[in-house]
Amino acid sequence: MAPVSRLLIISAWCAGLLALSLPHSAQAQDARLASPVDDLVCPHAAPAPKAVTTHPAASVSMAGNQMPSDAELGPLVRTTVREQPALDPQAIAGFAIGNGTPRRMAFWGDSHIAGGPFMPTLISVLRDKGLSVAPRFLPPTMGRANVNLPGLRAYCIGSDWNTDIAYTSPNPIDIGPALVNRVAVAGPESYLWLDLRDASRQPDVQQVQVVYNAPSGATIDYAIDNGALHSASLTSGGTSQTLTVRSDRPISTLKLRVSQGKLVLYGFVLDPVQPPAVTFDVFGLPSATVKGWANANPQLIAQALHGVSYDGVVLEYGTNEGADPDFDRDKYAALLSKALTNMRTVFPSASCVLVGPPDRGVLRQGKGAPLPLLAYSRVHQQIENTQREVGSRFGCVAWSWQGLMGGQGGSYGWAHAQPSLMGRDLIHLSPDGYRRTGRALAKSLGWTP
Repeated sequence: MAPVSRLLIISAWCAGLLALSLPHSAQAQDARLASPVDDLVCPHAAPAPKAVTTHPAASVSMAGNQMPSDAELGPLVRTTVREQPALDPQAIAGFAIGNGTPRRMAFWGDSHIAGGPFMPTLISVLRDKGLSVAPRFLPPTMGRANVNLPGLRAYCIGSDWNTDIAYTSPNPIDIGPALVNRVAVAGPESYLWLDLRDASRQPDVQQVQVVYNAPSGATIDYAIDNGALHSASLTSGGTSQTLTVRSDRPISTLKLRVSQGKLVLYGFVLDPVQPPAVTFDVFGLPSATVKGWANANPQLIAQALHGVSYDGVVLEYGTNEGADPDFDRDKYAALLSKALTNMRTVFPSASCVLVGPPDRGVLRQGKGAPLPLLAYSRVHQQIENTQREVGSRFGCVAWSWQGLMGGQGGSYGWAHAQPSLMGRDLIHLSPDGYRRTGRALAKSLGWTP
């Protein structure tokens, strides 16, 4: 923890409204009781967005989406699921589970991991083995479209929050571990409320560290569990700092608002009542590319983690790079090399897996000559091959998502599966497709037979 970190003991708060503080209990057996704290009700009477979807989504219908005809596809209409080989156990030792050693894992990537059931499937595999799983570093991406955050039951966020994103920056940028910063200047819409309970409304977070930078100093008002409002002055500094919020019982909700100055939010370190067997952090952002890691300042990321480290890291990128009509393999290799150099500066000894892009198809729509059926498939194959070659120089092993789908053109066969394994855009997968992928990756990681 940074020397300027502050420790505040808070009872509770209800953002500007009077509410009764709930009695605290010192008995350990009460820690897992469902919390009596009310669910979040966002300002302006808006319902609190749900951060995690636990119900299976409906099957995807491909009717009417201008799929290439069966005659045009020929043998590509056949669905192929090609199980990928187990990854070298020595190369991925940081992902080994079941030996009683706690594991810490983190996944960075694009929309494939940001939303939907891919990451929840991996978490379910671990929990089905009797392992406790919980996040450690919660990224500040609540409120971003199509982002689900494991460990966050619900949230409310005001309109004053802006976003700095590493992969869209034209230049290197000081950015937090999520490769995204959230920035707010004091105002009525600078609030951020978090419900940290699990799906059963059980609180299991004992302490929250707010990781931030206040360039010219700032003040925030905040509290927990619908109780008394507290204020804290945040000193300015060139590096990230932490504000530690504690309670004498597990925390259900945390509400904060920037009341003076400007706050740059890097995320939240969650300290659970009982450390989990597996720490599982997800840093997914729709449309992201590996340029985010290439643009990041690794020294700041390492400092902003404030002691959080990982035994295994996964980088899942390539789909958005493959959409570039002027894709250049040599330029991509240089970009990937820079990204992995930065990643290794932060995590020099972590096991590393590069998950390549899934196969992508071509819809028959719009004006002009249609693209060849394998236009994107061929580029995705180049990206995967480059990840394998460059990654090996940084101690990273590659996992072929396209190979799981049968290779080039596999997206069409997955679209014809019953139920469909592809989304209607032939870019993303269906919920069933993501679940199938999650189970396959878990098997390659050695988590299932």
